[in-house]
Amino acid sequence: MQNHPSNEIAVSASASVPAPAQTFYALEEEQEVHLRDYWHILAKRKRWVIGAFSGVMAATLLVILLMAPVYRVTTTLQIIQDNPSAIMGGSSTDPLGALTGPSELDRFYETQYNILQSRAIAYGLIDSLNLKEHPSYQEMEADNRDDPPEVVRQKYAQFLLENLKVEPVKNSYLVNVSFKSTDKKLAQKLPEAIQAEYLKLSMTTRQQSYTMLRQWLEDELTRLGKKLEISERSVYADGRNHDFLSLEEGQYNVIVQKYVEVSKALTVAQSERAIKEAQFRQISEKGADAPLITNHPLVTQLRQQLIDLQGQVTGSGQIFGSNYPEHKGQSARMSELRERLGQEVRRIEASVRADYEAALRAENLLQKEFDLQKEKVIDLQNGLVQHHILKRDLQTNQTLYEGLLARMKEASIASTMVASNVSVVNTAETPYKPWVPKPLLFLGLAAVIGAMLGTMTAFFVEYLDNSIKNTEELERNCRIPVLGVVPLADAGELRAQGNHVDLIAHYKPMSMVGEAVFQIRSAIMLSVSGAPPQSIVVTSANPMEGKTFVAANIAVALAGNDRRCVIVDCDLRKPRLHKVFEQDNRVGLSSHLTGHADLEKIVLPTEIPNLFFIPAGPLPPNPNELFASTAFESLVRRLRQDFSHIVIDSPPVIGFADARSLAVHADGAVLVFRHHCTTGEAGRLAVQLMAQNHCHILGGILSMARRDLMGPGAYYGYYRHYHRYYGGYRSKAENGSGEGSGRAG
Repeated sequence: MQNHPSNEIAVSASASVPAPAQTFYALEEEQEVHLRDYWHILAKRKRWVIGAFSGVMAATLLVILLMAPVYRVTTTLQIIQDNPSAIMGGSSTDPLGALTGPSELDRFYETQYNILQSRAIAYGLIDSLNLKEHPSYQEMEADNRDDPPEVVRQKYAQFLLENLKVEPVKNSYLVNVSFKSTDKKLAQKLPEAIQAEYLKLSMTTRQQSYTMLRQWLEDELTRLGKKLEISERSVYADGRNHDFLSLEEGQYNVIVQKYVEVSKALTVAQSERAIKEAQFRQISEKGADAPLITNHPLVTQLRQQLIDLQGQVTGSGQIFGSNYPEHKGQSARMSELRERLGQEVRRIEASVRADYEAALRAENLLQKEFDLQKEKVIDLQNGLVQHHILKRDLQTNQTLYEGLLARMKEASIASTMVASNVSVVNTAETPYKPWVPKPLLFLGLAAVIGAMLGTMTAFFVEYLDNSIKNTEELERNCRIPVLGVVPLADAGELRAQGNHVDLIAHYKPMSMVGEAVFQIRSAIMLSVSGAPPQSIVVTSANPMEGKTFVAANIAVALAGNDRRCVIVDCDLRKPRLHKVFEQDNRVGLSSHLTGHADLEKIVLPTEIPNLFFIPAGPLPPNPNELFASTAFESLVRRLRQDFSHIVIDSPPVIGFADARSLAVHADGAVLVFRHHCTTGEAGRLAVQLMAQNHCHILGGILSMARRDLMGPGAYYGYYRHYHRYYGGYRSKAENGSGEGSGRAG
């Protein structure tokens, strides 16, 4: 069997007959992906899954067997922060810690973790444990013999730090320090020595810090002492120059007191001047009628006397006449009284004017004195600003000096009392079994990783595979109806048939293969309305896709008691049907078309009833010219008269024009696509090439289909249930009535 690699024989699975109204050419909507679809991909690609899984497990097992055992020992330390903030004059809490970043406590512990993993610790371990004599150190020296000893020491310290791990215990002051090594003793000794080296480094560092702090405090105290002395001298000099020596809190100097007293006197003088001015204006405006004059007691008395005397003068003048001596005497007294009244009024006016002028002069004098004292106070205020600045500077320097003096005393005391802030909670114990490898854990992780890798590989291979995998993809890519699916024959069937495997539909008609072939026969018979197709071209997109096997078995299925069928081997490039029917190929189709043989000589009977065979004959130089000749047209016409069905085995469509030329003389064409081999692009190209000649494509057949690679719901799977249900009856029928008797019609 030249067209079937690995002796795998493709047999066709059944296809349901398409309804007349069903459309196979429209693309279906994208279907929802279910979990069973993913499961089917894994089942279909199980070799990739098993291969990846087995590879990971084998690699892991190899690592476990070849890996040197590594021991890991852990010691638990308790690190408590001391109170350096008290010496530095700060607070142990950071009120802005939530805004500015990690708190002081967090920074302290991060610092300690980094110290535990520092090169200083590694160098201390090398010296304290004398690791230069350890085989690992000597091995590193041998590997780096060209490097100076300092470089080897640095590399070994880095080696120790790479195997050292510091893990703080959450919400506690504990920290786990672990070291791993292939040397069990070194793995135990090194964690034990870490605590001593860390404490030594911590005490040395803090001792150096206190020494530097004390030196800095001494320098600062000297500097601030000089600055404080200068500030004191400046304050006293400024007070002496500006008469501020008597100016203390709650007291006033002479300038301020005089300013206050003058201010009070000026206020009183202004009040008196205002009163005097009001009286003066009143007299100036109203004269003798001013209330100040009219209400004066003496003026009131004189006016009353004048009124009384005036009444007497008027009465005596009326009685005695103006020449009466008494009358004249009264008149003289009245004139004298009037003159006295006038003088009194003028005296009061002069007194009021004099009081006003005196009050005004006093106010002016006090105003000048007030202005003078005010200028002195302003000068005093300006001087006090600078004086107060000098006093504040003095107070600040004094406070700083006193604070640094106190910190100096505390630092001196603390430097002599450097206490340990680290203690061992859990000591390093002797490891009784290696830390790695852990076979069960490694194998468990390998199983998980292998399963994941296998799953991803399966999906990746499925993604890269663009071949036709099921009937749905065949219809969707090629837009033709599916006539059936051709699964691979079972190994038992192959061994049972021997050289007759290509005619399995005849020799084992009730097998899954035979049932699939007869289902395809039924689909072909119903593929054309009116009458079944008489002449059928069977071709494929590419070589090695099982078209010859399909053509031979379709011919077996079409041959019946009342139907004569002939199969013509038109593959004049690589014929194979003569081997299927075990016939001679020296005379055949090419001989008849070239006029070297009659039709009766090339139509050969077969051992299958009503089935005849026309071999290909000698290979011509240009087969396509023979198919386009009138001789071939006449041959087809005669075969139509003599046979009910004509099955033509054609070369592949892609690469050769023979199938397109043969399709012109046929009622329809059947395209064979190999399962998981023919790509969707090749299938579409084959359909396109056949459609260009207006060929009626009856449908497509998926050949060499493997049941484990078909999608869920593939209908050839129903044959499996058929095989189970009718297995006993089928065996009896085949053994009792002979091969080929069950499918004569």
